[in-house]
Amino acid sequence: MKNLKRLLAVIGIILLAGMYVLTFILALTDNSAAGNMIMASLYATVIIPILLYAFLLVYHWTHQKNDVIPKILGENSDVDTVIFDIGKVLVKYDWKKLLKELKYDEDTAQAVSEAVFLSEDWTESDRGVRTEEEILQSFITNNPSYEKEIRETFARMGETISVCSYTKDWLSYLKKRGYKLYFLSNFSEPLYKRCTKDLKFLEFMDGGYMSWQVHLLKPEPEMYQKLIQDFQIVPEKAVYIDDYMDNVAEARAQGLNAIHFTGRKSAVQQLMDFGVK
Repeated sequence: MKNLKRLLAVIGIILLAGMYVLTFILALTDNSAAGNMIMASLYATVIIPILLYAFLLVYHWTHQKNDVIPKILGENSDVDTVIFDIGKVLVKYDWKKLLKELKYDEDTAQAVSEAVFLSEDWTESDRGVRTEEEILQSFITNNPSYEKEIRETFARMGETISVCSYTKDWLSYLKKRGYKLYFLSNFSEPLYKRCTKDLKFLEFMDGGYMSWQVHLLKPEPEMYQKLIQDFQIVPEKAVYIDDYMDNVAEARAQGLNAIHFTGRKSAVQQLMDFGVK
């Protein structure tokens, strides 16, 4: 592509230079065509670059670059598996933003946050042993005076989740490289049902578990072991990524390589340290 651009630039320069030289010669010889040639040269100065640029655009559209991403060699690779937490790694989780959008005053927002998102019941709802109605009622019980607002917040909890801008490209790249991808995340079923549109990236995964599906919570060792055993993951050939340090520590205790996620740039660098490129 660079060579083509150089060639077209040279052609454009030669054409324009030729026209101006011819105009100069005609002017010196008092040729009557000199005036028309000057106008033609001026028009060409504008038109030729536009035509060459249009040609480049057409060439680019009809010759799309098909990047070849080299695949890893499984048996010779130190790491062939990457396991992701979901919340605050692949998606943003922001309940404060939701409460602002609901336009609650400061006292109401504080009461609802403590009854719902900051409560032990919110954490326990990830285990998947309570029905949706039982979960909702547990929040209401935490502060019955705000039942209306708690019900409203519960109905819109899916809005606390939004996919990170880098997620799809990151997973797609690792997938094309040949890495096996899994997820392991604390997540409640009511929340999952309300944000499935933001979890379409899970189609890149080879498998995984949300806590509500297996009735376990990280950092319980059994949750890691279930993933490892069910998907026949070799711990020393896998890297686990999580934003919560206790979960990272337990992953390491279970034999997995692990990264404490503080941002994509740092995670990519640490993955490279494990040989994931």
